[in-house]
Amino acid sequence: MKINLSLKLEHKYLYIISVSGGVDSMVLLDYLYHRQFTLVAVYFDHCQRKDSFKDKILVEKYCNSKKIPLHYFQLTELSKNNFQHNARLIRQTYLKQIASQYKTPYIITAHHLDDLAETILMRISRGSSLSGYSGMNSFNVFQNFIWLKPFLYLSKQIIRNYAKQNKTPFLEDSTNNSELYTRNKIRHQIIPKFKAIGNFLKKIKHFHLQIQESSDLINHLTNVFFQQQKSNHFDLNSFLNLHVAIQKNIILRLLEEKKIIVNFYIITNIIKGLFNLNKPNNRWYLNKKWYLIKEYDKFFFQENYLLNTDIINNKYKPLLYSCVNLQLLSFCNIKQIIFYDEGKLCPPFYLRQRKPGDLLHFSFGTQKLKKFLINNKITYSRRSLIWLVVDQNNKILFIPKLYLNNSLGQQKFLYLGLKEI
Repeated sequence: MKINLSLKLEHKYLYIISVSGGVDSMVLLDYLYHRQFTLVAVYFDHCQRKDSFKDKILVEKYCNSKKIPLHYFQLTELSKNNFQHNARLIRQTYLKQIASQYKTPYIITAHHLDDLAETILMRISRGSSLSGYSGMNSFNVFQNFIWLKPFLYLSKQIIRNYAKQNKTPFLEDSTNNSELYTRNKIRHQIIPKFKAIGNFLKKIKHFHLQIQESSDLINHLTNVFFQQQKSNHFDLNSFLNLHVAIQKNIILRLLEEKKIIVNFYIITNIIKGLFNLNKPNNRWYLNKKWYLIKEYDKFFFQENYLLNTDIINNKYKPLLYSCVNLQLLSFCNIKQIIFYDEGKLCPPFYLRQRKPGDLLHFSFGTQKLKKFLINNKITYSRRSLIWLVVDQNNKILFIPKLYLNNSLGQQKFLYLGLKEI
């Protein structure tokens, strides 16, 4: 019986294949064996049925008769909470372990077109990203391993027909009929109604391919954006010029990279804030570790502890010196001359960070420090690192690289020195 695989397999490679003893994986194993592919089988006992040992015996008997290496894993400590998700993660871990042992990146599973339909309907019911709505891919690279699903575009019925025609041994898993799992409810209650309409699986495949093509284009344009960025401080203008679908994908990928729980509201709220030109500085609390920061023409991620003023104070506060002999400040990173008249200064001087209501003095009058920083487009994160040199009357004398008080007179002078630590 001829079967059209969803992808081409090469005989020169060794493939790790996950086998359960059910009809899907046993047909895949049998089909690939008779086409002389080099295989290593891996069987998992989930310990959910008293008769699961029969599956192991069947798989062992088949592999021994065909001289296919077989590895067996018993999954005994799986929580009933989110059982299927946790079981899948553990299976993936062991499959990668066996692939590494045999020095091959190729791992095969027996997912088929009915599985694809179930996954798509589950994603629609729960909500997902665009790529998520495509269900699953026949070819996927993840953590340096290549995951292959050669049966993805074959219906369950074709697989059963092969098993019957070729007398392929398999066992039915009774847990597949349990209504405890959402997937089984979709399989037994919903999909049969769609199939009754006609050509359902064919339409699922077309839907999957269309979504996949759209997702591939968006991912390509997302990659182009990241390739054009020169640092992890992303250019806001180039981001805002993109189509909203690309923008959402960029934010989604950034959040996923930081392992931040994602929902549609968060992504929409961030994009809305990035577009808000009336608020050039903004921040979004994402989780206990990360903020997303918008500062004028850039946006980037910042770890929470770096936004803690107390930590910044303790870590970055420089040492302050003053004298009338510049040579005595040769060890300082920053040196500044201050001119003043008698009675205009009240030493000793000290360093502090900005406070609400701070005023700067100029020859034309005064200006609030907050407005001065905004007018000069000093980013919010940089403001947290600013140190003010003030006297005992709380008069601001000097802000390194930003401001010098020239309204104090000209009769006398002294030097200020700052030494970074």
